[in-house]
Amino acid sequence: MKEKVDRFCKKNIKKIAKFLSDIIKIRSYSSEETQLVKYIHKFLTQHKKNYLKIKRIHNNLLVWLPVESTKCKILYDAHTDTVPAENNDKWLYPPFSGKIVKDKIYGRGSCDDKGSLTALVFTILFLSEINYNKEPVVFSFSSNEEDSSAKGIQEILKYVKPLYCVICEPSDLKIVYGHKGKWAVKITFFGKPAHSATPYLGKNAVYSAYHVIKNIIEKENKKFCSSPLGKPTYTITYIESKTNSLNSIPHECSLYIDYRSVLGETEQSIKNFLVKNIKERNFVFEPQHEFFPAWVLNKNNKFFSCAKNVYKYCFNKEPNCILWQFCTNGSITTKYKITTIGFGPGNPFLAHSDNEYIKINDVLSAIKFYSILSLIFK
Repeated sequence: MKEKVDRFCKKNIKKIAKFLSDIIKIRSYSSEETQLVKYIHKFLTQHKKNYLKIKRIHNNLLVWLPVESTKCKILYDAHTDTVPAENNDKWLYPPFSGKIVKDKIYGRGSCDDKGSLTALVFTILFLSEINYNKEPVVFSFSSNEEDSSAKGIQEILKYVKPLYCVICEPSDLKIVYGHKGKWAVKITFFGKPAHSATPYLGKNAVYSAYHVIKNIIEKENKKFCSSPLGKPTYTITYIESKTNSLNSIPHECSLYIDYRSVLGETEQSIKNFLVKNIKERNFVFEPQHEFFPAWVLNKNNKFFSCAKNVYKYCFNKEPNCILWQFCTNGSITTKYKITTIGFGPGNPFLAHSDNEYIKINDVLSAIKFYSILSLIFK
């Protein structure tokens, strides 16, 4: 069967590269995915067989093979949104050019996550071509992953109840069996305005934030250092203050903190760590989204074992199995008790970066893996 996939990919390689280039040209920031979803929907409709069921749900797209069913064997999920492209002058090629250079395609979202989107689209076409007629599998093109709202995948899971899920994000073609969690929070401090010539008459809200900043820079959350996911990581991503003028004492200061959690951490344990050295009582702690927990799959799980065997069959070598240090929709699927792994084309360290790119051959390899896994796993 893998030879059939290889022949399909070889026959369609120009079409695959063009499709990926074209969807990179469609800007699809979070909550702005409509045009991209319409493009994918139209493309699949033009190529679909009678038994290919396509449903658009807001800015999400669901595709069933061979029939629509709430219960399904495997859900493949790739997200349609990207982070913004800034620093345009730093890019070798414009971020929405979809420039093809030899075996690479450049552009925002090429790696995260439009390479995976492309692999799923052509997996669907391959399985359609060979008249796939096994247990239903579902392909999800979900919105709002990058903004941490998880609205897309949670909407998808209202319509399908999969037993297993593959999170299709860049993994360098390695099999992922877990990842860190995520929680973004905002801590706001309040002061008292005064003229900067007489600062002692006011209270500087920026100085009130100092203890949190110092704690993040210098301290280690020692309670959670022995996780298989490594240590939790945390950083301040944005600071803003409010002041009456540039020669006034700031009366408000907010810190935005991105915390990547490991196994065992909870909202309360994270909050306790972040605020433990705050001497002020007058502050507000505001989560920016729901807490996404870390997860690690049991290495003896049958889906994980099957994925490793599929990899060996496809590529004639042992798979590398890793843990992602970032967070994905996998925190939602595992919350729903769905056995989950990750696998996708592209180097994850290129995600969100200037000069993001993906190798076309990686996309072809992902098509092979997704197709064979769908056919073999029972």
